[in-house]
Amino acid sequence: MDSLPALRIFFRLLLTLAVPVALATGAARLLLSEQFLSFEYRRPGFPRDAYGFSLEDRLDYGPYAINYLFNGESIAYLAALRLPGDLCRNVAAGASDCSLFSARELKHMEDVKAVASVAFAGALLCAGLIGASVITSACAGKLRADVLLGIRRGGYATLLSIGCLALLSIAAWDKSFDAFHNLFFAEGTWRFPFSDSLIRLYPEQLFIDAALIIAVLALLGASLILLVLPRLEGLARRRL
Repeated sequence: MDSLPALRIFFRLLLTLAVPVALATGAARLLLSEQFLSFEYRRPGFPRDAYGFSLEDRLDYGPYAINYLFNGESIAYLAALRLPGDLCRNVAAGASDCSLFSARELKHMEDVKAVASVAFAGALLCAGLIGASVITSACAGKLRADVLLGIRRGGYATLLSIGCLALLSIAAWDKSFDAFHNLFFAEGTWRFPFSDSLIRLYPEQLFIDAALIIAVLALLGASLILLVLPRLEGLARRRL
């Protein structure tokens, strides 16, 4: 590696980028769970559904879309879900039941699953890179300094990124929210009436809370990295 400085710089850069991706995406994965939904639905101040979903209804129907993202099923998994007539909106009066999600909502969930699959696959690659680098550096002393430097910079990059995103969100949450969706989804495919199930089950407040918790978890992870690294460097020096 000493004879290939460009590769060493590239290696450190990969680690620097991998750390914030792994931390943020890992935190997001923790929140994509029935437990987080249950916590949000039950917490004081969480907005109620103005169109008739009770707490029990949300607890029943909310987890389906989360499970769909990770269960390997096709969109037929969500398309088969039905609502009883008294919970249906935008259907003929007296209908015995209706689809939980409209065709547009189903298409959006397909898009979400595609994006999530790529994001979490990328996060696994980043985590694998970090883990393999740490293990390799324990055996190859020449790599140790590059690994520690890359991970340390990744910790600082996480702190900086979260700080910038937090300021941006506080200053203009709506614009940030729209920009995030437009980055991953085609314009006009992710906006829905308030009466649609996706909005009733996953209101905007859910995303605000999730973004805050993801930021906190990523910051804690980065802080832990920056706290532990000096001790690891000290141990490495003593061994040398």
